[in-house]
Amino acid sequence: MVEIWIWFDENEGILSGIAATLVIFGALSTVGRDFVFKLLGFSKPQQKITLAELSKPSPHKIQFANSDGVKIAYTEQGKTSPDLIVTPGIISNLHVLSNLPPIRDTMSGLAKFSRVINFDKRGQGLSDPIAEVASLGERVKDIGAVADAGGADRFVLMGISEGGPMSICYAVANPDRVKGLILFGTTPRFSRSDDYPIGMSDKALNHLSQNWTTGAARDIFFPSISRETMADDTYRALEKLLSDRRSLHQIVEYMKSLDVRDLLHKVSCPTLVIHFSGDLAVPLHMGRYLADHIPNARFLELAGVDHADLASAPSAITEIRDFINALK
Repeated sequence: MVEIWIWFDENEGILSGIAATLVIFGALSTVGRDFVFKLLGFSKPQQKITLAELSKPSPHKIQFANSDGVKIAYTEQGKTSPDLIVTPGIISNLHVLSNLPPIRDTMSGLAKFSRVINFDKRGQGLSDPIAEVASLGERVKDIGAVADAGGADRFVLMGISEGGPMSICYAVANPDRVKGLILFGTTPRFSRSDDYPIGMSDKALNHLSQNWTTGAARDIFFPSISRETMADDTYRALEKLLSDRRSLHQIVEYMKSLDVRDLLHKVSCPTLVIHFSGDLAVPLHMGRYLADHIPNARFLELAGVDHADLASAPSAITEIRDFINALK
């Protein structure tokens, strides 16, 4: 757990006493989850997570979109409509993440009422490798390529964590195609600056890439997965499956330059912003800023300490279903 407190120390300007209280409340809220899951009919992942399971091929057919000559891997699951395209977080691999229970169960929950299209960003997972990290413009273009290949003319776009800014950019540039925007555990800017003091320090961001494959980030990204469910050596192997340290360093450097704050007022589609109160990867303040600056955005704060795991919050899956069903 020491890495979490390093993060707190480096980001003391972000986490006020109120925010720290929310983190504690989020941790305590997990105590009653089993009852909620049974009541709402969702299954919380409790099986042992092994390297053998994570290394299995995705159960969903791997397909490829062509984005200016670069092959972008994507999958489809669920109903035939409405379409929900999910832009992944900092790193993705369709094989690995489709077998990781928090992500797998989140997507399964969404697929009960939509056709979920997941993809690997260029240079990641099963998509074509590239020499340098993709630019924001290239990532935005890849969303369109996946939508075209999947036959999604008008769709709901869901940006998770680092996938949030590219989703915002696409929604602003293509209002005729995006009928709704869902932003989960994300922010318009990750790095701290004079005019964005709630961002993360460079030292904190560097800590992520410098310690990748050591397991230092597990209590930040997946705090609800106990060590009885996934051993530390399995988590370290998961990080190695997803990315090497050099590639992650390139992504972190790219994240430092991300800033789409000037686009927020241009978002014209209905928007749902979702954030866990105790999120340590992207703190609550950063998600609230996002909702405060998008016209008519609705902010859904969830009790808990997770980052990209909606399987731990079945009520949020229901909220997303209702949000999508209300769209025209």
